[in-house]
This record gives sequence, C-alpha cells and structure tokens, in this order.
Amino acid sequence: MTQDSKLERKHKILVAARKVISEYGGASLNMKELAQIAEVPRASLYRVYASKEHIISDITLDWGLSLVKRLQTKKPKGKTNGAKIKHVFKNILQEAENNPLLIGAVLENLLSADDTTRNMQVKFEELLPALLAPAIDYQSIPDAKKVMDTLLRLLLANLLMLSSGRSSLKESLSHMIFAAEKLTGLEYWNN
Repeated sequence: MTQDSKLERKHKILVAARKVISEYGGASLNMKELAQIAEVPRASLYRVYASKEHIISDITLDWGLSLVKRLQTKKPKGKTNGAKIKHVFKNILQEAENNPLLIGAVLENLLSADDTTRNMQVKFEELLPALLAPAIDYQSIPDAKKVMDTLLRLLLANLLMLSSGRSSLKESLSHMIFAAEKLTGLEYWNN
C-alpha cells in the first residue's frame, strides 16, 4: 500500500468519525460502525487507529490546527490589543456553540487522564499561543508563558461550559475578556 493510499484511508476515517461525533457525540463512536461508514475494512481501521481515543486525538489536533489556519488567514478585527484578543476568543468560542458535540468530545479527550492522549494534549497546549499570535505581542506581556497557561485553562473551562449548554456565547466571551484584560494589564489591553 502506498503512502498516499494510507493517508487517504486515514482521511476517510477522520471525516467519518468527525461526522458521527458531530451528529451523535463522542460516546456514540463505535469502531465497527465507523469502519462501515468510512468504507474501510475493520482490520485496516485498527492498523491506522488502535482505539477511538486515538481517533478523537487526531480530530482534536486537526480541529485545533484548522482553527489556527483560519484565524491566521484573517487579521484579528480591532484597533486595540484587547479588541484583537476578543475577536480571537469569539471565533474559538463560536466553534463550541456551532458544534457542541464535537467540541464536547474534543474536550473530554483533552481532559482525559488516559496515557494514549498525553502527546496530543501537549501539542494542543501549543495551539493557543499560535491562535493568539496575530493579536498578541508576547514580548510586551510580563510573564507571557504564565498568562498563556492561565488563558488556556480558562478557555478550556469556557469551552466546556459552552458546549455543555451551561453557558452562553456571550457569558463565556465575557469571562474570557475579563480574565485576559486582568492578565495582560489595562495598559497593554487598551493599546
């Protein structure tokens, strides 16, 4: 089997899995049914992915990377640092509002204590700085690493609240803006 056909098979599996999760949630993902939906032999599915957690890990990274690409192609709207940061957070939170079942599965995977997802969790943590890169000048923020770590945790909490229906987009965005403003400082926020 060529490398291209392996990549094509992997892509088919991920597309089918993402569709199932988006419609029915992560708990509904079943390897046997997924093989049928993706139109790949079950043995081939298991050669590519050992478990549904591995599939969701790849979906998580794929979702994060596609979000980074979309946000980096559009310059954040706003004249101040705060307005640009708000624009980025709004786009991220809208993803949860638009596809709560997928984001719920992504978050469950991110928050899992399962060792098979550890590598993906580390890679995902690197995405927030990439998402905010067009809006934030890290050089001018004291303790930028600490700020990013805190914002990532707050973002995950707000995505969880939003995707579970316990918070609205407006509430979650308000929480993120308040925290980001306090963490970066008013002087930076208003510049």
